[in-house]
Amino acid sequence: MKAKGLLLTAVSIGIMFGMVLSVRLYQGQVRFDEAERLFEAGAYAEARELYLRLGDEACADLCTERMKYARYQEAKQLLEEGDYRQAEAILTELDPYEDSSALLQDCEFLRAGDLAANGKPEEARGVYITLGSYPGAKEALRALIPALYARAPQLAADGKLELACTLWQECGDYRDSAKLLRRGQKMLSQQADLTRVRLNDASRRFDNPFYQKACKTADAYILFPEEANADTRFFVYFPGGRDEELYTEFLYYYMANPAPNTLAVFLRRNDLPDMELCCRKALRLLDEAAADCGLFPMQALAAGSSLGAYPALQFPLLAERDAALRVPCVLSLDAGNAWNEPELVPTQAQCRELARLGTQLYLFQPTWVDTDYEPVARLVNAGCFVMLAGCLQDEHEQITYDAFELGVVDWALGERKDPCPGSIYSFRRLRAQEP
Repeated sequence: MKAKGLLLTAVSIGIMFGMVLSVRLYQGQVRFDEAERLFEAGAYAEARELYLRLGDEACADLCTERMKYARYQEAKQLLEEGDYRQAEAILTELDPYEDSSALLQDCEFLRAGDLAANGKPEEARGVYITLGSYPGAKEALRALIPALYARAPQLAADGKLELACTLWQECGDYRDSAKLLRRGQKMLSQQADLTRVRLNDASRRFDNPFYQKACKTADAYILFPEEANADTRFFVYFPGGRDEELYTEFLYYYMANPAPNTLAVFLRRNDLPDMELCCRKALRLLDEAAADCGLFPMQALAAGSSLGAYPALQFPLLAERDAALRVPCVLSLDAGNAWNEPELVPTQAQCRELARLGTQLYLFQPTWVDTDYEPVARLVNAGCFVMLAGCLQDEHEQITYDAFELGVVDWALGERKDPCPGSIYSFRRLRAQEP
């Protein structure tokens, strides 16, 4: 009986084990069937998980391969639609897979075009260079030159002069690139010279009760802005007399009401009759002073009192020719000897060049000094913009005093559309006489 009982127990256990096994086999088949269904439906990630649980490494690997292929196709579709950002993320995840490396270059090419279109041509340039021999990269880089040329001054103004020089070098002989590159490289060399005493060094400070950042050199008084930035403006003043020392009363009048955020260079002498020497000196000092506070001038206002008005009128010509520096406006503060200076007044060719440059000439002088004076008529007839600013207080030196005291420089540094400060001026555009 005991043996019979043991036998029944064994049989029962066998039956139960068989049932459990059958259930597990059934469940396994169900899971396998589910994995197959998911695979056929393209749900490769879910199918892979089931295959791994079932211990089917081969099918799991096949799912992995299908997942990669599907992602790869998705990336290609995104590229065709122009969505290079998402495509790049997928391809980076897949690489190396099929020709993902080549497609990543396609993404880079599209990204460079996007950077250029969004005002970042310098970043686009870097991408095109990295692409090397990629089809179209060299052509795209050449097409980028106008944008690089326009972007470089902005970078220089933001204190990124080295990058600006790189862009000007890339631009080659495009427009004024070579001139700007020379200026930029000279400034960088100056900034790297640790033995040089900067123009805004404390040892050069010019003591006065009005302006704390005024410095003095052998050639000029230089007024530096409180905080140099991309919005800083530039002003160059040519003194009167025949190569005589600057009348410092004019300087004090300006410092009592200076143009805000402006780097101003007041030359101490005008080197007459050598106006070119004077203009070159002004350019040199302007660039050196700008470099010493991390700036790069692209344009400046010029003004001259009495005989200094004549080199001031020459300044736009030399500045554009030698330095690609634009001088949009010149203030003539009662030109010396009532324009009766044959060797100093602009020639007809120079008048035409001033007209071509579009420099606006504001003549602050007595109201009766107009085109009856041949040099003034010469400027007008050449097509120059000549505005007579008739001065109610027309005493020779008072004209300069008033201009500085009333803030005319600040006004002239702007667009000159708002009324000029003070009520002592009457403005009249001078035009060519009818034949």
